[in-house]
Amino acid sequence: MTYFLHLLFGFTIGFLGVIPPGLLNLTAAKISVESGKRAAILFAIGASSVVIAQVYIGVFFSKLLSLNPDVLLLVERFAIIIFFGLSIFFFIRARLDSKPEFKTVHKSDFKLVGQGIILSALNIFPIPFYLGFSSFLASRDAFIFEFPTAHLFIIGASIGTFLMLCAYIKYVKKLKFDSDTFARKVHYLLSALTLAIAVFTLIRIN
Repeated sequence: MTYFLHLLFGFTIGFLGVIPPGLLNLTAAKISVESGKRAAILFAIGASSVVIAQVYIGVFFSKLLSLNPDVLLLVERFAIIIFFGLSIFFFIRARLDSKPEFKTVHKSDFKLVGQGIILSALNIFPIPFYLGFSSFLASRDAFIFEFPTAHLFIIGASIGTFLMLCAYIKYVKKLKFDSDTFARKVHYLLSALTLAIAVFTLIRIN
């Protein structure tokens, strides 16, 4: 059950983290429309593979915090800072009156995968995102920084990211939704969610 929970935690966080329209998911949707689903999936494979390294870095720094003698209190305080920061970040993103951007991509298989890797690597936001969530889970004894549990979390996050990108590839353009409005609503929701977690943790340790 512990293994499954770590995989589920990673999958859920990875899946939810890519819901807001942004560079990666909208570029994947654009490729799907212009070059077909196969090309878009190759791009998504490249993008989601980078998530493995990003989550690993986030979990690694979270583990360093856990080595402190005052592990629980330190991790929880750090998680509060991370979540307050995420809440402010999402709120600012929601307030910005700008449409998510697309990138022009090449059509060869190798270049499609490479483009996904490059664009995903340029996005460093997932590192503090996963650092905050793994610290939050660890402070509640729901995360184990050991093999294979931590690695299942990392794999789950990569799979969740890939499947959400696939959802954009398959459905978003068909729905012809207002991506700007949708982005604002989701960012407001994520801002409220991360703020609630930060406040809950702050109240709990005081």
